[in-house]
Amino acid sequence: MKALSISCLLALILLGASATVSAQKRAYVPAYIRDTSTVEGRQFSWDKTAQSRNFFMIWGDSVGTDPSKFTAEDLRFDPKQVLDTMEYIYARCDEMGMINRSPDSKANLYKYVIVMYNTYGSKGPQGWANGWAVDDSIGAFWVHPSATRDGGVIAHEFTHSLQAMFHIDNQNSARGDKAIYDNDGLFYETHANFVRNAIYPQAVTSDIDAHHYLMLEPDWKFNYEGYHFLLYVHSTLGLDMVSRLWTEWRPLEYPLQTLRRLNGMSQADFNDYMFDYARRAASWNYPKNNWGQYLRESRRLRMSADWGRIWAQRTFDVLRAIDTAARRFYSAPYNAPQDYGYNVVPLYPDDASKPVVVDFIGHTEVNDHAGWRYGFVTEKADGTPGRFGQMYRDDRRRIELTLNADEKRLFLVVLGAPVDSMHADPEVHNTWNGNPKRFHYPYEIRLANAMPEGFQDPKMLRPQLRSAPGTYHPNGGGWVDNRSKVDASVWVGPHAMVLGTSVVTGMARIDGCAVVENATIGGFAQVLDNAMVRGGTMVDSPIVRDQCLAENNTLTGRAVLGGCSIVQNYKLGGNVVIDGDLVVYNDQGECNTGEYHVLTQYYRNELLPCGQRDAKHPENVSVNRPIRFDLVSVEADRSVASGIDVSPHPSVGDALHVRLPEGGEGGMLIELVDLFGRTILAKNAPQTLSGPIQLDVRDLPSGWYVMRLMSRSGTCFAQRSLLRQ
Repeated sequence: MKALSISCLLALILLGASATVSAQKRAYVPAYIRDTSTVEGRQFSWDKTAQSRNFFMIWGDSVGTDPSKFTAEDLRFDPKQVLDTMEYIYARCDEMGMINRSPDSKANLYKYVIVMYNTYGSKGPQGWANGWAVDDSIGAFWVHPSATRDGGVIAHEFTHSLQAMFHIDNQNSARGDKAIYDNDGLFYETHANFVRNAIYPQAVTSDIDAHHYLMLEPDWKFNYEGYHFLLYVHSTLGLDMVSRLWTEWRPLEYPLQTLRRLNGMSQADFNDYMFDYARRAASWNYPKNNWGQYLRESRRLRMSADWGRIWAQRTFDVLRAIDTAARRFYSAPYNAPQDYGYNVVPLYPDDASKPVVVDFIGHTEVNDHAGWRYGFVTEKADGTPGRFGQMYRDDRRRIELTLNADEKRLFLVVLGAPVDSMHADPEVHNTWNGNPKRFHYPYEIRLANAMPEGFQDPKMLRPQLRSAPGTYHPNGGGWVDNRSKVDASVWVGPHAMVLGTSVVTGMARIDGCAVVENATIGGFAQVLDNAMVRGGTMVDSPIVRDQCLAENNTLTGRAVLGGCSIVQNYKLGGNVVIDGDLVVYNDQGECNTGEYHVLTQYYRNELLPCGQRDAKHPENVSVNRPIRFDLVSVEADRSVASGIDVSPHPSVGDALHVRLPEGGEGGMLIELVDLFGRTILAKNAPQTLSGPIQLDVRDLPSGWYVMRLMSRSGTCFAQRSLLRQ
């Protein structure tokens, strides 16, 4: 009898009968819940539903017919309170122009569906929150009761329901049968977080600060945080423009390309617009809706909290040294700005009353698209925004700025501003294909009266990470937490840190701005540059370098983890190399051979292919040419005082191939000298030059050198700077 009653009721729904709350829209029961063979279908009854003007909520048997009185607090919820919140969110979305008012919209026929996760017992659906649509008929989302408390999560998920309606109602015929961007599928998460924060400004977060590429691209790692850019669009071009990015795209467009087209901007004007966005991020200069204050507070809390400190090395950009004594630094390829990505480099003046001088040199030789926008940004003592310096566009230029009395921090902000257009080829120039397939725009700076982030007084570097008692290690001078055990034989560089309950033994080396926390490291293992190792073990001779975040891994052999990769919960050994922006973020995995740059997909638990591949594998070959570090001037004369062609450059193998310039004579002396002018290697060129000359550099330490070609009379005929990595 009971089964017959349910069948009759469902039949009435299918015929269009409405519930008691509203005669304008009908409660739509999803097909899988109408199916009595499913867990949800077997538990469906009208006394476990609730409705409002625009929403229809369904839950399961576990919490009873009155879930507001359920005993377990995490599953307790008041349907009326949730529906009232949803009606508030609906009204705000309507004000933002996101509700389709067309008479033929299916949203005028049906109410949006809400299904409560974790209310159907242990064999029923479990989860936190996700949203889209049901039966290609009406937007819907599924949510855990605990995720309904403050409105932020359900505002995000309801946005996905509205995004689905663009597809269901065919609001943009250019999409065809596609619901999301061809090139940019994960933009829907960025957009949903923006809507959440437009309705609830205090919900903004600065959880992720990796910004050398713009987080509107199809890279699942940080796409949720790309909404900061949409805050800027809202603040400068209006709220409607954000919705138009979603509704008026064309096939094969990225959101940025849509934005430029809709506003009729030239390439130069668009580059200027994007730089204004980038420089506001240094101190979160977003006064609208008080977003800036909320973002600055979020950053402050995150940088010291356990849940956020793992991103400390990505908050501000650390350049690489060419010559520290000469204050020459550059943006390494792994962290150089890509299309509309940017670097924020704090500068620390020697004397704040005098100007900080920067010679900027953009390395146009790396590709045919390279361009930049750059300038100074200041911050006041209380952390609030100061002023913007002038914006610069030149490939080479000397710029300077003096801090005002009320300004305490100075940043150099550099944007990758392609001279032609954004590169959105989905087959090649796409973050899914890894860092080597993305054009990057490296630059060099020479400083006067300042040092950049990572090279300042060590006591000024990330003081929030030295929250527990500790001492400076006698071998290197770096900070060691008193809870850690670090042998006297270990090198801890002056800017490096060993935190928590780490154990570091043997001939291990922790150097640069590296951070080690709660890890066990021994043998000849190295953690270098701006890398972070959290948990896990390292033995034998593995290296974690560049700006890699390695967490809870077992590293052995000669494994190398570098670039801006994120590697978690893996066993890596042998001669495996992880680089680029690769993410290895799985339940478990093991690999001991090959070199990898292409992104794995976390939500598929996709593992490394662990095949035989090296740096020459097609997936690893860069679309960029090598950087050439010549001693050029920022003045009008752009001639390069060098004719020596050296390869590979930077030097990474056992041999250098040197081709001498035209006009050189046989019998000249080739010298390799260090930055102190000391001769490290010398070789006589043959009397007859018939091709490149090979130099054995297998024992040459890493660092910067100058190769000189000396004539028989003792004068320098030509020279070239050389980096040994």
